[in-house]
Amino acid sequence: MSKRKKQLLRYVLKKRYIPSQNRRRVGQSLILLTVFIFFIFLINFAIIIGTDRKFGVDLSERARRVHQTEVTVQARRGTIYDRTGVAIAEDSTTYTVYAIIDKEYVSATKEVLYVEPSQFNQVAQLLNKHLGLEVDYVIKQLNQPELKQVYFGTLGKNMTYSTMTAIQKDMEVAGVKGISFNTNPGRLYQNGNFASTFIGLANLVENEEDGSHSLRGQRGMEYALDSILAGQDGKIVYEKDSRGRIVPGTEDVKKAIVDGQDVYTTLSAPLQRSLETNMDIFFKETGGRYANATLVSAKTGEILATTQRPTYNPDTKEGVDNKDILQRSLLYQENFEPGSTMKVMTVASAIDNGTFNANAYYDRSELRIADATIRDWDVNGGEIYAPTTLTFAQGFALSSNVGMTTLEQGMGNDKWLNYLTKFRFGYPTRFGMMGEEGGLFPSDNIVSIAMSSFGQGISTTQTQMLRAFGAVANDGVMLEPKFITGLYDPNTDSARLSQPEIVGKPVSDIAAQQTRQYMIGVGTDPTFGTLYGGDGPIIQVDGYDIAVKSGTAQIGKEDGTGYLDGPNDTINSVVAMIPAENPEFIMYVTVQQPQHWRGIEWKNIVNPSLKEAMLLKESLNLDNPAQALATVANETEYKLEDIIGAQPGATAANLRQHLVQPIILGNGSEIEKTSVEVGANLAANQQILLLTDRFTTVPDMYGWTKENMDIFADWTGIEVEYSGTGLRVVGQNVPIGKDLEKTKKIKINLGD
Repeated sequence: MSKRKKQLLRYVLKKRYIPSQNRRRVGQSLILLTVFIFFIFLINFAIIIGTDRKFGVDLSERARRVHQTEVTVQARRGTIYDRTGVAIAEDSTTYTVYAIIDKEYVSATKEVLYVEPSQFNQVAQLLNKHLGLEVDYVIKQLNQPELKQVYFGTLGKNMTYSTMTAIQKDMEVAGVKGISFNTNPGRLYQNGNFASTFIGLANLVENEEDGSHSLRGQRGMEYALDSILAGQDGKIVYEKDSRGRIVPGTEDVKKAIVDGQDVYTTLSAPLQRSLETNMDIFFKETGGRYANATLVSAKTGEILATTQRPTYNPDTKEGVDNKDILQRSLLYQENFEPGSTMKVMTVASAIDNGTFNANAYYDRSELRIADATIRDWDVNGGEIYAPTTLTFAQGFALSSNVGMTTLEQGMGNDKWLNYLTKFRFGYPTRFGMMGEEGGLFPSDNIVSIAMSSFGQGISTTQTQMLRAFGAVANDGVMLEPKFITGLYDPNTDSARLSQPEIVGKPVSDIAAQQTRQYMIGVGTDPTFGTLYGGDGPIIQVDGYDIAVKSGTAQIGKEDGTGYLDGPNDTINSVVAMIPAENPEFIMYVTVQQPQHWRGIEWKNIVNPSLKEAMLLKESLNLDNPAQALATVANETEYKLEDIIGAQPGATAANLRQHLVQPIILGNGSEIEKTSVEVGANLAANQQILLLTDRFTTVPDMYGWTKENMDIFADWTGIEVEYSGTGLRVVGQNVPIGKDLEKTKKIKINLGD
């Protein structure tokens, strides 16, 4: 044996033990290994107990999924009704079509249950027939062999039961087996084209939290009132057995279902249907680009009917994606220069100011204001329609720009601007809809201010115009436009009912009444009346005098460099108040860029709409809001949120959605104080003062409660002296717009 091998053998045998020693040594090693593994297990167990996680997995959540299931229970979305309880928008079941193209999908008897390639064209033709789907698109969707089933986009969703059954029937006749439907909660608009832009749309939206779907407002009233209508979906957890089935009686409610509130609008279904029909005729006849019409109660400010064109059908979705449809409301989301209908407010202001002499003459040839020349419409056209010397009453009937500018100059620029402020031009109505525009006050130059007297150089919205017209129709008292007459909460069987909201008195009752008398002449004066046709008044309803005024305004270019100058580039408008002596209804209609226009077209939309309104007046229950809720005993509570620091305009709109009547003091960007404590319940129609961080001038206090007058006095340090009896302010001796710091005392007359 070599030396090297001997050394190796000696080394190996050196540590060799007898069997008993080897067993002892192995046992010791195993004990140490066991202790080590046990400590690792303890540490790991402690980590699991402390963190409830392993390898990044939430262990409790994984166990819960094995033994429990969470179900989202969709809350009922509130129904939108007309003023008498006719449903306009309500929850329903809709259907989504899909095609099974998995060739392994057969029955136990090997019957084919999928759409066969030879049937693709036939399926495409049928879906084109019922849903308007493009044939090529359907075939492309079906030709996806890597998928087991396919859907067909937006047009394949939200179909009604009748459409679904019609497709099923045709597929059955054709021998197609692979067409199926999913059921989804949907929104039914059974009236079709019915104030579509105003009411809006609600569609299914996926909830990011759990992938469930809920109806959410996307447009119009559905969007603006989504927080009221939507409610709160519920969450219920069930135990599962070893096969994954729900165990009855194990439900654990994690989040209670809160159904949405029902909204009773101010709309009248009969008047709305009539207006839709009349608008179809009017819009087709004029060939306008856009048109809008609104009918309002003069005594309450309630919007009874409103529509615009082009429009869409919210039930079938026909026209929703039409590129010609304006994706905003002409009623409250569009600024425009109103033109000569503004002259109603000019005359009312001049009468109130004591500077209108109806029988005084003026020369209407032209009027120079700085570097601008003001001319009347007929003088500009080169065909003199009437004498160049007229009385102011005749000039109003003729719609004379020179006459109105002369009246404005007689008042003075500051005085006229003060009247525009009292009519609340330049301020959004904040009547509760979202995305409302605020109009634009005339620029700070004498030409723009002068032009605003005949409706150019000033921008407004139609709701602002209706608010101002309401003051003239309602003997000087200006009301907030309203579209909600009541709210019903099914969770508490309680309701909130709306009442008219006074927002000022820009002119006296005498000024308003006289203005309406001059408006009658616009339609009845055969010599000067711009709304007098060859056969008599263009706007007429048998047995009634109607106060009317028309307007034709230029359209400003989008880049602000001037006006469009095409032959049809105008916005034509008309306002009518019936009966003129004591108006019940106001109607305001606009049409933009009409291709065919003579002026007599107004009769096709205004006359039948006003006639229908007068016939239905007694059935509208204008004095009693939401008659369907008259038997509800309890009023729904609404607690004031913490709105300190919030934006005043958006806050006011939100409060009005809950039928609270906010009064914004000043034009600051934040709310500093409120007359009601945060968390307090606000009763329906309760006034609340919102003091902003910029309050510098005396407001119009007409309609304020005495309680709010006392709070105003406390906030400002101004002494208030009362006279008269009553609960509300009907007069103030300090003019609106006076500097607050220079005001030490205000005399207030109270009345009812």
